[in-house]
Amino acid sequence: MVILVIGLIGAASDKLGRKPIWAGAFLIFALGYFVYPMATTVEQLTAFRLVFALGLAMNTAMLPSVINDYAVEESRGRMVSVCFMLNGLGFVLLLTPLRLLLPLFEDISGGDPVQAARLWLWTPAAVCLLVSTVLMLGLKRGAPAQLGKREPLLSTLSVGLRAAKRIRVTLAYVAAMIARGDMSVLSTFFVLWLTQQAIAGGLPTTEASTYALKFYILIQLFALLWLPILGMILDRIDRVLGVAFAMLLAAIGYFTLFLIEDPLGPQMWLAAVLVGMGEISANLASLTLIGSEAPEKGRGAVIGMFSLCGALGILSIAKFGGMLSGVYGTIAPFVLVAIANTVVLVFALVVYAATRRTAAAQAAVS
Repeated sequence: MVILVIGLIGAASDKLGRKPIWAGAFLIFALGYFVYPMATTVEQLTAFRLVFALGLAMNTAMLPSVINDYAVEESRGRMVSVCFMLNGLGFVLLLTPLRLLLPLFEDISGGDPVQAARLWLWTPAAVCLLVSTVLMLGLKRGAPAQLGKREPLLSTLSVGLRAAKRIRVTLAYVAAMIARGDMSVLSTFFVLWLTQQAIAGGLPTTEASTYALKFYILIQLFALLWLPILGMILDRIDRVLGVAFAMLLAAIGYFTLFLIEDPLGPQMWLAAVLVGMGEISANLASLTLIGSEAPEKGRGAVIGMFSLCGALGILSIAKFGGMLSGVYGTIAPFVLVAIANTVVLVFALVVYAATRRTAAAQAAVS
C-alpha cells in the first residue's frame, strides 16, 4: 500500500497543501485503530490493516515535507534532528502509559480479554483523532510555492522523477533506500540474531530474548543521544559530505556486529553505540540532503519520491536479507547493509568531488 500510493500523496500535497493530507493521515490512523480490533476474520484484518497502511503512507510523506517546509537552510540539520528526537521520545512517552492502561481495561471489561484489547487500541485512536484536529486548526494552509491547481496530478508527480536528473537528488534517493533498509534489517533481524547467540551461549530462551531486546532498546537510546550532536555536524559541512559521514558510521556499526567475537560480552556495548549512531545518521543525513535539494515548488512530490525509495529499500533489503539469513545465518543481513552503506559512501564521495569540480569551473568562467 505504501509503495503504491506514497509518490502520489507527495505530489497531491503540492496541489492541495499539506494540511488536509497530514490531518487526514491521523484521521485514517484513528479509523484504523478503531476497526482493527473489530475484525473477526483474517480477510477483515487484512482489509483493516490496509486502511491503516494508507494513513502510514500519508504520514510518511508529510512528516519530512512539513519539516523541510518550515526549516531554513542554515539550521536544517538541527531542525530535523529535533523532530527525530521528538519522534523517538513519542515512542517511549506514549507506549509506556498505554502498557500501564491494559490492566485497567481488563478490570473495566470484567476480565474479557477481547474487549480489553479493543479498549486498549481505541485509546490511540482517540489520540490520533486529537492530533488530526490540532493539525487542521494549527497547520498553515497550502504549500510553499504551490503548484498550479490546473496542473494534472501526474504532471506534478513527474516533478519527483525529473528531479533525479540532478546527481545530488539521485544520491538522496539512493541513500533513502539504504537508510530505510538499515532500519528494516535492524528491527527485523537484530533481536532474532542476538537471541540465537544468547541461546547458543547457554541462556534460557526467555532470558536470551530479554537480553536481545535490552540491546535493541539501547541502540535506540544511543541514537537519540547522538541526534543533537549530529544535527550540529550536518549544519557545518556540505550536505553530500554529511551523507558520506553518515554512511561511514553506519557501515562501521554493522561491520562491528559481524566482527565482534562474543556478542554476549562487553564488546556488544560498543557495537550498540556504533549501530545506533550509524542507523540514525544515515536517515537524518539523507533527509537533510533531500530537504536542501528539493525545489520549493514541488517539494512534496520530490520528498514523496524520496519516501517511495525508502519504502522500496525496506521491502528489498528485508527480502534479500531474509534470503541470505537462510543461507549464511542471521548475521548475513548486517553484512549486506554494511556493504550497501559502503557503496553509498563511495557514491557520495564521487558526487562531492564532481560537484566541487563543477563549482570550480563555473567560478573560473565567471
